[in-house]
Amino acid sequence: MTDQHGPLSHLKVLDFTQLLQGPLATQILADLGADVIKFEKPGGEWMRHWGILASRTHGEMDSFLAFNRNKRSVAVDLKDPAAVAAILRLAEDADVVVENFRPGVMDRLGLGYDAFAARNPELVYASSSGYGQSGPYAGRPGQDLLAQAMTGALTLTGRRDDPPLACGIGIADEYTGMHLVTAILAALCNRDAGGGGQRVAVDLFSCTVAAQQQELTVHLNRDEPLQRAAGNVGHVGGTAPFGIYGTADGHLALAMMALPRLGQILGVAWLDEFDSDELAFRERDRVHALLDAHFGTDTTARWLELLDAHDVWCAPVQDHDQLERDPQLAHAGLLWEVPVGDDPEATFRTVGSPFSFSKTPPRLRRGVPRAGQDTAAVLGALEPA
Repeated sequence: MTDQHGPLSHLKVLDFTQLLQGPLATQILADLGADVIKFEKPGGEWMRHWGILASRTHGEMDSFLAFNRNKRSVAVDLKDPAAVAAILRLAEDADVVVENFRPGVMDRLGLGYDAFAARNPELVYASSSGYGQSGPYAGRPGQDLLAQAMTGALTLTGRRDDPPLACGIGIADEYTGMHLVTAILAALCNRDAGGGGQRVAVDLFSCTVAAQQQELTVHLNRDEPLQRAAGNVGHVGGTAPFGIYGTADGHLALAMMALPRLGQILGVAWLDEFDSDELAFRERDRVHALLDAHFGTDTTARWLELLDAHDVWCAPVQDHDQLERDPQLAHAGLLWEVPVGDDPEATFRTVGSPFSFSKTPPRLRRGVPRAGQDTAAVLGALEPA
């Protein structure tokens, strides 16, 4: 578990993140080879004690295990001057600091950008917050559902008469986490080109607005509002047949295609009248109802056999049990077995890295650490500041 192989194996990252989007970003860096040192309060960060379904494996929250492999853990009181002094000494050979506290917290702890830059001006200091480092909402608590609510994202999912609906995954957190990684890597490229270190920042609110690039561009340039379909759950701007359809034994998804062509494949003439994108959009509720009735007459497998033979953009709607057995998942090696702590027998199953590199592929170098597992190795004995 000590192999430093990976495209980012030359980087050392000091990680002060907790919950989801920050730890996801640093796990991506760790999977790609970076030495990520995670700083936690004694007893561990918040996600060690809270997670979806309160589900635990080997004594750790599964939600924590999901985002913290390939890291080392240091447990210290960040209000202890000796701990702060020891951490700042690490800045001299570090490349990146990542934090997702509310704005101003790291400065008050003596661990803000200026404190690190004084030790190492080449360092990249990355911050992620709920609403940005400044502005009227800067001090507000930021969280995935709140970001979806504030940005209009909850109005895009479901049927027209449904109440606002959240995405079933933490999409604001995850999209922001990916932006955080992108910002860090861009700043490192600039540093390596001679531009020196700098501070970069992302936030849930801005990234969730950016995730609606297409929808907001339509909204800002079109007189009529975006409306969800009345009888299906496709994209708010999707022309029929875009949507989900019930079959005799399940559901299938259809993406975009010309309705007359779909009618030829299905052997029905009643789609011929919808011969333009404008009609396919304006009459989408009627088309959805017609196709729902038609697809309900046979099984998902039979419909997919027919549609796949004509290269129609379609897919079965799978649950997680079906996904687990999916041959593409197995081919991609997307399920990993990861140790917890330093016990090789204590393992859990999780989703691995989705990246593919021809020479330096992501790999499991170490498991998810117990809280404070690496404190002595990283900081040594704390001396009075």
